[in-house]
Amino acid sequence: MDKAACVTGAASGIGRSISDAFLACGSRVLSVDLKYSEDGKGGALSVQNMKEYTLGADLRHSEDARMALEECERLFGRLDVLVNCAGIEMPGTVVELSEEAYDKVMDTNVKSMFLTCKHAIPLILRSTKSGSIINVASDLGLQPIPSVDAYAASKGAIIALTKAMSKNWAKEGLRVNCIAPGPVDTPLLKRFQDEKVLDFVKQYMIPAGRLGRPEEIANVACFLASDLSSFVNGAVLTANGGLLG
Repeated sequence: MDKAACVTGAASGIGRSISDAFLACGSRVLSVDLKYSEDGKGGALSVQNMKEYTLGADLRHSEDARMALEECERLFGRLDVLVNCAGIEMPGTVVELSEEAYDKVMDTNVKSMFLTCKHAIPLILRSTKSGSIINVASDLGLQPIPSVDAYAASKGAIIALTKAMSKNWAKEGLRVNCIAPGPVDTPLLKRFQDEKVLDFVKQYMIPAGRLGRPEEIANVACFLASDLSSFVNGAVLTANGGLLG
């Protein structure tokens, strides 16, 4: 899979696994994450090896998003694939959440995706006739659980925006799809769910009897990025071990 890709939220969890999987498949990758910036601002491009660069950027801001996507084109001469995996979770109901917390979730999870797509699409259309945008949502955007109101809303918005964008440039060869993972063993999940809850989920709600692994979601991303998925557009691919709900 000789592609030039930009992966956001790539410092840990699913995003890191997607970058690693793309590299293993022979792609060149610009891995973007705010954590790669020492001062919490944009910039700080680093060379990891001949095929991967890391870049610190706050993708909630248009200038950072534009800079990141243009950097990918500058480094690799093209842009074939964009993966939007940047995201945060703040638990709580609409009564419990502050406006600031709600705005932060929506800005990080949805606005950043809007901005990266806004700046990536012209570059992809200029580069290739087989481009791919992959947005990482969540099973919670399809079947929410209690007290994740802002997170569920943001992931539902990602699903809807994916479907909308998939209609716009299909004739130009750009496909836009979405992955909706179920519970995956990542630092984000462990921060917001205790072990007793996770044990219950594994035992009673996931027929597979375990949490997903980040690399299993990355494998789905590799399929959607490759030409093997050339007729897959506007899809929401769940990867949840058969999660009951």
